[in-house]
Amino acid sequence: MEKRNIVQRYPVMAFYVLAFALSWLGWVPQALHARGLFPFDSPALSLLGGGGPTLAAVIVLAVLREREGLRRLFAALVRVRASAWWYAATLGYWPLATAVALGLGALGGWVAPALGRLPWGALLPIFVTMLVSNVWEEIGWRGFALPRLQARYGDLAVSLLMGLLWSVWHLPLLANPASPMAGLPWYGELVFSLALTVIYTWLYRGTGGSLFFVSVFHALSNTVAFALLEAGVFVSSYPFVVGVTALVALGIVWASGPRRFG
Repeated sequence: MEKRNIVQRYPVMAFYVLAFALSWLGWVPQALHARGLFPFDSPALSLLGGGGPTLAAVIVLAVLREREGLRRLFAALVRVRASAWWYAATLGYWPLATAVALGLGALGGWVAPALGRLPWGALLPIFVTMLVSNVWEEIGWRGFALPRLQARYGDLAVSLLMGLLWSVWHLPLLANPASPMAGLPWYGELVFSLALTVIYTWLYRGTGGSLFFVSVFHALSNTVAFALLEAGVFVSSYPFVVGVTALVALGIVWASGPRRFG
């Protein structure tokens, strides 16, 4: 019998260890540089940070010698066949959730969005930029880890585990004073990551394992974050955005049950 190495025995664990190591190899020096503790910064460090999950997935699949798995990993990016409902949910969630969050904040007197400061003409280029950069997360998280974990555990358990790990993965950005995330409370980011991962899991399952839909959803979330930052309400609106997203996630779990979302 052929002796299996640790990657073959624990591929998902190996993937996460590699994803953290590669991403933090890029982000930790940037956080230190922003605090005057590292001699230089570079766009290559940002690329390594954001691309860590995909690099980790490719390395693990190479060790596993799963050529077909590698093909399936990237083929899911162009899996665009789904009902109109999933297109509406993917494209409509963030505009609607943001409008509700800002409305609640305005009613309470806490958030006063300066709509005139929004860079409306820049939103489409920002979305394209976010799509190109965020897809490298989704190839790893949803393309590699999620289906393997779903084969063993229920969707709620998988979402809570992945959401917790995703939140921890962001720690160097929270610790980087040059990052917009530095102004966010860690507990809010944790709740947001858990709630978002529930929605990602629901979206991934509902679209037949498509990375296209989750990547577009991810890019839209960061485009909205950019718009809120430019409007001067990124931090003040954050609790309301988190609250709305958490309620939606709870609704998915309540309607579907913890085993299988959808």
